[in-house]
Amino acid sequence: MRRLSLALAPVALCLGLPAQAEPILPAIDAIAEAFVGDTTPGLGVVVLKQGKVLHIAGYGFADVDEETPVTPDSIFDLASVSKQMTALAARMQIEEGLYEEGTPVADLLPAFAEIDSPRPITVGDLIHHLSGLTDYLSWDDYGADTTNNDVVAWLAEQPLDHDPGTRFDYSNSGYLTLGSVVAAADEAESLHDVLQTRVWDVAGMEDTALPAPIDLDRRVTGYDGTGGDFSESMDPNIVEGDGNVFSTLNDLAAYEAAFWDGSLLDDPAPLYVNGTYDNGQPIADDSDEGYGYGWSVTKGEKDYATHTGSWMGTSTLYARNLTTGITVILLANGEAADLWEVQAEIEAAVAD
Repeated sequence: MRRLSLALAPVALCLGLPAQAEPILPAIDAIAEAFVGDTTPGLGVVVLKQGKVLHIAGYGFADVDEETPVTPDSIFDLASVSKQMTALAARMQIEEGLYEEGTPVADLLPAFAEIDSPRPITVGDLIHHLSGLTDYLSWDDYGADTTNNDVVAWLAEQPLDHDPGTRFDYSNSGYLTLGSVVAAADEAESLHDVLQTRVWDVAGMEDTALPAPIDLDRRVTGYDGTGGDFSESMDPNIVEGDGNVFSTLNDLAAYEAAFWDGSLLDDPAPLYVNGTYDNGQPIADDSDEGYGYGWSVTKGEKDYATHTGSWMGTSTLYARNLTTGITVILLANGEAADLWEVQAEIEAAVAD
């Protein structure tokens, strides 16, 4: 365990960014520099408006021992922020008529035909976290080499936690299964292959990969700890759909731009439509938010599509203000980091 000096974080920024290379807002610098060092050794920040970059920078350390600075090309584990990419591919396939939200999962993954359920689990159940599938991380035999096929076969033999369509229950199992559905619909070997063709190549994302980083030398080291005392925390695995997309600030800026210029979808609005229970009532989670296609959706004075990610050694936040067009993306290599406050401060600084 190593204590990270707060004074080193801004220095790492200065060392890591090419002079005059990226748009920088001093107000965001101040917010990010004050945040780094307590619950995360490093932080990546990109802020955009309608797909145009306003600010992009790295802060603190990608590796504490080596004092490697975070830069816009550092590779982070997106954790559950990966889910929106899985759901985006599903939406593309639905718009092409490959299946519908109401299509039984068993039509694409035959193992699901044996699940004991009052009605078939549908693709829409997976998208909106309504499937009732139990948590695959509770499987005693789950490990670093466990594949999607292994998990799908196991899930098909487990009793459901609840009947599909009756309760919102945030489900990594559902999104892992959705990843397998997406691959099967495109007759692809993996979800990675689908996302590479449908999303990453189209958006020009050259450094994004699944389920491992495209360049290990640029991967940030994950940590746990608070108060500047950090110890390494990493737990690699190879499943796809619910996490394990690795990307950079620069690639995510290209991804966001591709939403606004229509490269990925002619109209992204269906991604933000809340799901409904079988009784017709809209989904509401513990925070009274809805859930669309890999996005938590909040309607109010300003409409938001957001998602967080948290895993061993990583915390991520992607917040898209659908009303103002401001998007804030935060990538941290500290699993204890709570990014909501810094996101709110950054968005307020841009709005001002």
